[in-house]
Amino acid sequence: MAIEDILRALEEKAEVNIETIRSEAGQRVKEIMADVEGEAARTRRLRLKKVEDMIASEATSIVYSTSLKAKKELIKAQEETVEEAFRVAEERLKGFHADERYAGAFEVLLDECLEYISGEVVLQVRGDDRALVEKIMADRQTPYRVSDTPLDASGGLIASSADGEVTVLNTFESRLEKAWNKLRLEMSNSLFGA
Repeated sequence: MAIEDILRALEEKAEVNIETIRSEAGQRVKEIMADVEGEAARTRRLRLKKVEDMIASEATSIVYSTSLKAKKELIKAQEETVEEAFRVAEERLKGFHADERYAGAFEVLLDECLEYISGEVVLQVRGDDRALVEKIMADRQTPYRVSDTPLDASGGLIASSADGEVTVLNTFESRLEKAWNKLRLEMSNSLFGA
């Protein structure tokens, strides 16, 4: 065989080897590209999932925050309504001393005070109630005196023992203040439900 034939045979073999290498390289490139595209798709899905989770979390946070704000506004409105009801009650109590039922209510308040005090009682009443308290106490067997300092209240009285050890506040305002928390809860439940 001649050198030219050998060279030609080697060239043909080299071209077949080059073509095989190119074919294998092309196949390998396709495999690598498929892997890269698969990894890119997986990365996109993970990023998308992460963004969706962040959006869902933010949406939940916004809903919770809005719900909490709405509840606070509702509670505020309920409190304002109950406070208004108490303001109206206070206004009505200021004029109750002119009502014909006042004397009976005053007597009940006085009797409650007398249950806590023994011996001489010092009674502090509104100036307008001095005659009323003297009339009611005339029927009692309890020694008493009426304070020279008039009571600054819309009605009721303050009773003290002579030594000042025991004092009973039984004014309309003190009764309303004592009842405030209990009545506020009852009114809120009555007006707005549990």
